[in-house]
Amino acid sequence: MPARVREEAGVGLVELLVAMTVMAIGIFALVAGFSSGFGAINRASKVSTAGTLADQQMEDFRRGAWESVASIAGTPITGADGRAYWIRSVVDSRCPDETAPVGTPPTCTLNDSPPVVPPVTSRPLKRATVTVREASATGSVLIVESSTFDRSTG
Repeated sequence: MPARVREEAGVGLVELLVAMTVMAIGIFALVAGFSSGFGAINRASKVSTAGTLADQQMEDFRRGAWESVASIAGTPITGADGRAYWIRSVVDSRCPDETAPVGTPPTCTLNDSPPVVPPVTSRPLKRATVTVREASATGSVLIVESSTFDRSTG
């Protein structure tokens, strides 16, 4: 007669403890994934709003006269999402070859190698850089946008 194998009627305490531990680790991983997902969505929302604010400032420069393209000290602004942002515009004049313009009115002399006689002159450009930060001058930078303006185009 064959030996009888002992039947197990249920789940033992050790098996139950192992199953609960595995399930707890899985649930914690899901919660961590959702948490980082919410953080990424929040950051994307801020960057999107900051990009819109920077675009609006550049469009203001484009709509205005050449003289109105000027640096703007950092100012607090509320975005469409209700959050506080800090926006600053820095405008500098430069020649197409990245040198500083000279004279009144400012002009640029572009010297080529070999020298061109007479030297080629050009109008200076203005480079506007708009920086948008979170809430204050010391907040983290969300976006930096630059554009170049020529007197002949506006």
